Amino acid sequence: MGWFVSTFVRFVFLERLGMLLDPVGINFVVEDLAHLWTTTERKYRLLALEGNVLLNRLLWLGVGLITLALSYLRFGFAHRQERMWWWRPLRRRPAPAPAEVDSDVLRDEPIVIPLFARTFGLAFHARQALAIAGTSFRTMATSGAGLALLLVVPMLTVAIVVDQMEAMGTPLAPTTTRVLSELTAPLSAELSRWVIVPLLLIFFAGELIWRERDARLGELTDTLPGSDWAPLLGKFAGLGLMLVVFTALQMAAGMVAQLVLGYQDFEPGLYVKVLFGLQLPEYLLFALLALVVHVLVHQKYLGHLVTMLAYAFIAVLATMLDIEHHLLVYGAGPNWSYTPMQGFGASLGPWLWFKLYWTAWALLLAVGARLLWVRSREAGLVARMQMARRRLTHSTSWVAAAAVGLVLAIGGFIFYNTNVLNPYRSATETTARRAEYERRYRRYEHRPQPRLVATTLRVEIYPARLAVEVRGSYRLVNSSTYPIDSIHVATGTTGVDTRALRFDRQATLAVRDDAYGYRLYTLARPLPPGDTLQLDFEMRAAPQGFTNRGIISSVVANGSAFTSAAWFPMVGYQPSRELVGAADRRAYGLAPRPVVPSLDDPESGESAASGGGTAFEAVVGTDADQVAVAPGALRRTWTQGKRRYFHYVTSAPIGGEWAFFSAQYAVYKGQWHDVAIRIFHHPAHTAHLARTLRSVQASLDYNSRQFGAYPYRHLSIIEHPERPGSSLHAEAGMIWHGQGFPFWKPQDEERDLDQPYAVMAHEMGHQFQPCYAFAEGAPLLSESFAWYSALQVVRASRGTDQLRQLLAFMRQPYPFQPIRRGESLLQALDPYLAYRRGPFAFYALSEYIGTDRVNGALRRLIAQHNSAGAPPATTHDLYRELQAATPDSLQYLLHDLFEVNTYWNLKTERVVATPAGAGTWRVTLDVQARKRVYDHAGVETEVPTNDWVEVGVYAAAKEGHDRLSSPIYVRKHHLQSGPQRITVTVPRKPVLAGIDPRMLLIDLELGNNTVDVKP
Repeated sequence: MGWFVSTFVRFVFLERLGMLLDPVGINFVVEDLAHLWTTTERKYRLLALEGNVLLNRLLWLGVGLITLALSYLRFGFAHRQERMWWWRPLRRRPAPAPAEVDSDVLRDEPIVIPLFARTFGLAFHARQALAIAGTSFRTMATSGAGLALLLVVPMLTVAIVVDQMEAMGTPLAPTTTRVLSELTAPLSAELSRWVIVPLLLIFFAGELIWRERDARLGELTDTLPGSDWAPLLGKFAGLGLMLVVFTALQMAAGMVAQLVLGYQDFEPGLYVKVLFGLQLPEYLLFALLALVVHVLVHQKYLGHLVTMLAYAFIAVLATMLDIEHHLLVYGAGPNWSYTPMQGFGASLGPWLWFKLYWTAWALLLAVGARLLWVRSREAGLVARMQMARRRLTHSTSWVAAAAVGLVLAIGGFIFYNTNVLNPYRSATETTARRAEYERRYRRYEHRPQPRLVATTLRVEIYPARLAVEVRGSYRLVNSSTYPIDSIHVATGTTGVDTRALRFDRQATLAVRDDAYGYRLYTLARPLPPGDTLQLDFEMRAAPQGFTNRGIISSVVANGSAFTSAAWFPMVGYQPSRELVGAADRRAYGLAPRPVVPSLDDPESGESAASGGGTAFEAVVGTDADQVAVAPGALRRTWTQGKRRYFHYVTSAPIGGEWAFFSAQYAVYKGQWHDVAIRIFHHPAHTAHLARTLRSVQASLDYNSRQFGAYPYRHLSIIEHPERPGSSLHAEAGMIWHGQGFPFWKPQDEERDLDQPYAVMAHEMGHQFQPCYAFAEGAPLLSESFAWYSALQVVRASRGTDQLRQLLAFMRQPYPFQPIRRGESLLQALDPYLAYRRGPFAFYALSEYIGTDRVNGALRRLIAQHNSAGAPPATTHDLYRELQAATPDSLQYLLHDLFEVNTYWNLKTERVVATPAGAGTWRVTLDVQARKRVYDHAGVETEVPTNDWVEVGVYAAAKEGHDRLSSPIYVRKHHLQSGPQRITVTVPRKPVLAGIDPRMLLIDLELGNNTVDVKP
């Protein structure tokens, strides 16, 4: 819990304070070491007691010593008589007056004891169990740990939910679906904030089992009449009631958080289904396990240790030991999922079967605990086993037999689904298969293969049957300079049946390896260069039962979504099926290979861009009440029986991966010149539509003028039915987003940062990006270009205020923390370089040499590499274009931004303004300038500063505008290394001034570029 608190403080309040508050000291390892150390440093640098690590360890060593000293000073061997000081006034009661004794009472007469029927049947045992349950619940609820669980945790939950209702600096509508994602987590999620619940369950279980014995009342309670089931069931019921109350309070906390944020569509039914129907059973199963362990282990603290080890096995060790089948890990099962479009889909069935299986095991464990329950001073194993034989009555035997029968029956049914109907493979087996695929077929990697240039598909989606059938044809062309005598085809291996593959010329099947999805056909006559052939195929995908991960089906009753990459046949050897990790490759004796090809590798010419050279046409059928979506423009739609059909055709070639959707969509239509814009959305999700359309139209307008014509006459924006989050993804002519995206809600769209507008502009930038090679630096040509275009779109359509707010957000350390990596932008792979430093470099260069020059260079790059048959671009090509556009006097800046890893340290020490007459002011700035370069090992080298740096002076801003909105002097000055003084004259009274006020240059020390002007 301390780690979660420190992490919360780190991200929300102050980074350094959060580092110090971490009692475990892991925040440095998880955050700084992972993000700030270079690859070379992580390999060779030792973790030393210095900086934040030293301060953290000294702080918590001091806290530990103080705690130890206080414990020593306050420790006493006397038994504690009373509770805390605050409880004593409640214990004080006036002593009752002595009662007068009737003299008749003292007479010597016989005492008559009434007779009661001594029946200990089911009703008695039930009352006894309920009494124990009530006592157990009150004991836990009034304890310190119980108050923490029932009061502190729900109050923290309100704060956590309120804090998490934000994405990229923009408030989110606290829908019940999103709130529940914050309130729930699988028991095995060891890094979840809710790990506190199983830890408290371990504590409570030990306290309940040992309650009477800790109070020295065990021998007395053991003599009471009744079954041994009563105390076990009673304590479990008390612990279960504790969890029920906690769950109800969590539900209330979620609703309170929604109310605090002004949201009132609570959906209590969904709360009950998820929290009581899905989350509570996870806790109950573990609660019973904790009780059973404490019964079996006849030592309280050893029982705590064993239960902690059991939880560690469930959460961490099972995966580490390659024990991944949910039949072998207590309480495990496939995850359930929920989205507003799909509901729970098909995820509940497998989840329920596994929970029933583990409930049967829990019943069997409870029988064992009942048999070995300690009810005398004879607590040895031999004595307990002898007592267990006497307790094994007919009824207990029947319960045990029923539990065993359920375990075998349900377990057998699950095994039949996971291991017979579907292949079960552990992570190790999957890794081995990837290695074997590479050993068998990598020799064919560089064999010339025909290129896909056109496809025609007939896709039939059957939502009720969770199935899809596809008939299609590929037109392939030999674009190499050699005749091709064999065709290599990769087919799907899981959940798909590739029924037929046929060529329009004579071909012989030489290799058919369905296990690894590889087929090799030899052509009777080689395919000459420039010639074409046609490949026809049929395939069907439908789930058979369920797997260890649940029902893996992309087709559901409402909200189907799938891509061609998973199921459709592909031509050629597939490097994506190889092993990637260096350690795995060494373990299986495979030659080393880079995760991403080197920028200088001449064979790294594979295109990774969304565009391409495939003409696409598809007819997609689905249920009559649904809308099907595929790449391209919708030519026509018709109904045939109970089926509805949609005909899509692209107006220009697209890439080789295609996405298909089918759901009960509503369609919001727009237009930009001759481009038809269609937004497919959940009928209830409408708040984002107008903003999205405005962003799309503004992006099309700006990007078409600056980077070249938009190549399609269609654009589809789809709400992804499987994804509950807010992420977006772009393909050629198509963008899809999660179901959380419509709930981004800027409080004031005109003044506050309109992040969803900017994010959609970023995705639109991908529609214009150059066709790039899959090699080092590829993110610079993709994500960096898209964000640079988004910055320019925001400035052109929303103004400089919105642009400054967007840039200010992008400079924040979350979600991409700045790093001093050794790689230059030309080799960028890290998310910070791709999503932050890259766009900043493009934008800074545009402010120095002019937006037209930078955009012109990008336009030429796109024109050269997006044409048919052109090679994909690399960052070398980009750099050559930027060099040609940059004046000689600023070539140093281009070098610093892109070719080496340079950081500036620009600081304004003091600014003084004095009247200069005629209404003017003389402004004197004392500033410092430094420049550093970091190499591949992260070693810092200070280089001389001899740069042009912007100097800005600003007047008082208007109300509601930021402080840089009223510039009265903005010019570039030539600065040298070290301290220096700059004097300028401005026509109005200044209030703010500094160097590089817009932070165009990459400076990790924010906030010291400008200072208030002193008279």
